[in-house]
Amino acid sequence: MNAVPRVRWRTFAVTRLLVGLAMGSASANAAHASTNSTPGATLDEIGRAMKGVKTVFARFVQERHLSLFAEPLRSEGYLCCEKPGRIRWEITKPYRSVLVSDGSGVAQFEWLDDQWKRLDLGLADAMQHILNQIAGVIEGRYAASRREFEITVAASDAGPVLTLVPQQEKVRKMMPAIEVHLAADLTSTRRVVLRESNTDFTEIRFEEQVIDAVFPSATFDRVKPVPLESIQRAVSPDQP
Repeated sequence: MNAVPRVRWRTFAVTRLLVGLAMGSASANAAHASTNSTPGATLDEIGRAMKGVKTVFARFVQERHLSLFAEPLRSEGYLCCEKPGRIRWEITKPYRSVLVSDGSGVAQFEWLDDQWKRLDLGLADAMQHILNQIAGVIEGRYAASRREFEITVAASDAGPVLTLVPQQEKVRKMMPAIEVHLAADLTSTRRVVLRESNTDFTEIRFEEQVIDAVFPSATFDRVKPVPLESIQRAVSPDQP
């Protein structure tokens, strides 16, 4: 596979994941008419708790489980979010890619031929819209989308679980449901599961989360973002 189709396929995969994350959160606080809650946290409480979070740094593991393959397709990386509207989604394995937004624009970089190369795939506006929605989740503000989902909130020992079922049949055929698993203190997301069929699904697990971390100034730079290693040293000064 040559470099251009490979990059475009990877970009599509990242975009699909981000769309799922956006769908899984954009209407959480705006769909009270369609929401059923078990005893425990309500959507209002979740929104208020998230609103107090200024920044989030987390390692993620993404696994796509497909019935055609014996083993899941796995990728790993790091997520950085900072108010207002700044987000960085960086994949470190099995390839290296950075998608970054400073709140006003978006850029994507891929490690090719032993150097970072900025990509121009014509998806900037769509990606910016998606990233704005994801940033809105971290900031406790949600898109007003009352007709998109039926939402249930279930209590669990580990924290609330939001299940979102698309109202539109054509969307439901592509992604029947999205599960958002929150931490018990409501300030972070532990897992997101995108249900694609009866057997196919994508799971994103967020680990080693640091709330209200202080990022280097160029973390969200769209021209020359600071290297991941500098972010890790700033967030965890004790690491070598």
